[in-house]
Amino acid sequence: MATPQDATRPDQQPATKRRDDGGLRGLITSPALLCLPLALLAAAASLFVLGMDKFCYPWMIGSRPQLLEIYRPTVLPPIVLVCMTICCAAAAVLLAAALLGILVRRRWSIWTVRKTYVLIYLLAIVYCCIVFSITGRAVAALIEGSDVPAGSFVVGLFFWRCQWIAPVALAVIATVLLHVVSWRKKALAAYGADEEDVSEAIGERVTENVRTHGSDPRFRKSLYGSAFAHVMVILIIPYLLTIRGGCVRPFHAPKGSGKPSVAMVKVVKKKKKKKRKKYILSADSPIVYDVPELDDSKLVEELDEDTRVTYTADTSAAHGAMGTGGGNKPGWADGLEGGQIRFAQLQYNGADWDDGMTEGADVNFLAQFRKLSGGLDVARQGEAVPVSLLRKFKKGEAPWFVYMTGSDAIHMSNSEIKILRQYVNDGGMLLADAGSPQWDHHFRRFVKELFPGKPLIPIADDDPIFITPFTFHNGPPPLWHHGGEQSMGVKFKGRWGVFYFPGDLNDAWKSGHSGLSPELTEAAYHLGTNLVYYGVTRYLQATRKDRK
Repeated sequence: MATPQDATRPDQQPATKRRDDGGLRGLITSPALLCLPLALLAAAASLFVLGMDKFCYPWMIGSRPQLLEIYRPTVLPPIVLVCMTICCAAAAVLLAAALLGILVRRRWSIWTVRKTYVLIYLLAIVYCCIVFSITGRAVAALIEGSDVPAGSFVVGLFFWRCQWIAPVALAVIATVLLHVVSWRKKALAAYGADEEDVSEAIGERVTENVRTHGSDPRFRKSLYGSAFAHVMVILIIPYLLTIRGGCVRPFHAPKGSGKPSVAMVKVVKKKKKKKRKKYILSADSPIVYDVPELDDSKLVEELDEDTRVTYTADTSAAHGAMGTGGGNKPGWADGLEGGQIRFAQLQYNGADWDDGMTEGADVNFLAQFRKLSGGLDVARQGEAVPVSLLRKFKKGEAPWFVYMTGSDAIHMSNSEIKILRQYVNDGGMLLADAGSPQWDHHFRRFVKELFPGKPLIPIADDDPIFITPFTFHNGPPPLWHHGGEQSMGVKFKGRWGVFYFPGDLNDAWKSGHSGLSPELTEAAYHLGTNLVYYGVTRYLQATRKDRK
């Protein structure tokens, strides 16, 4: 006969069962957690197929004609077709496995779910192969069509691949965790297995091994630490330096005592010949008209010959070390020892904001600037500076100018517009360069939002920005003029805070110079030199008090 002590209260057993099956442990091993991610991956695969054109024709294609060759019909479409077929089939399988795992609670159901996890690993491998193939072809085409060293493209290629592989890598890590959970006792019991019969499930052993660091904890901890350090140094830290809100490196101008004048540029436009007047007389008239023209004189012919060259450098001009101070050491009196001239390209939400950076425009210009400056320390290539990152710089240590270009609409949030406005008010210069007629239209409207009540105004040909170090007597060189021939700007306290050039300097600096003549290419480099000199000099003057 059972004693009162042996009797079990009716409410105790359900309570114990609730403790075992409920709570976080029950949620972790529930069929919904094991299967819903499969449905999400199916949706992601479907969206990937719909957005395949954005993958195969990335944002950089539009401004880089070298890449069009690798997308010819005989090369890429087979890869695209295979990828789309695999994604469609994978989406169907993943969705079917998710529904099966949730609705049917049998041992063969969880077996199917596990096989689907393996399918995800295989898909990830195929995806990475396609990414490496397409990006490799793209960068190879860029290197072939550029005189920039191949090493300049390596870092960009690495981060470009990381950008596409990172989401898939996170999905694979999550799948591995779910795969381990699917072998735990609770998960097996949820699909009909007797928990007591499963004495030591594989998932339990793996979990325990990770928790206790295996048979050699010291080696395992060292392995974890080494792997974490490598990931931080190779991936995470470089990525954090590129995202908005990351760390910044101050801009310091080289210290010296240079002279502003380097060379003079003679700008002469070829004179158009006037049409000779014709006199219509009666055929029977005895009078003959033979009126001599001024253009027939020898003097006019010699003058016309002298004006055939559009741009020439005046060799009689004094060459010197660029900077301020009046000495012979290149640099600025307000600069710092160890300073370097750098080229900051404004990163914003808009098409082709980085136009030219992978086609050698920034590299070519900085190389020419190094030669023209008389020995200044100049960076080898440009750097992207997101709008939001401008607020991180201290006054007096921000970029002297930010170069802005594009090919279509300009999208900036109110906070970004406020940051850019404050940057200009604090002494910086927005150097805008029209990359297309569409961008010209959008930029003019953008300036009205950026500086209400301060419209773009024409910049006179005799403005200091066109005089030092190179003098353009008739204004800037005639390039493409997507938005007219007149340079425009917005002035702040006697300096140009916004300089807008509608002629697309960026195309003139690219490798190959977009078919431009050598004379105009040289003039484009000279104008860029003037803009950098003006930006650095005026920024140092405007922030002198802030740097003391």
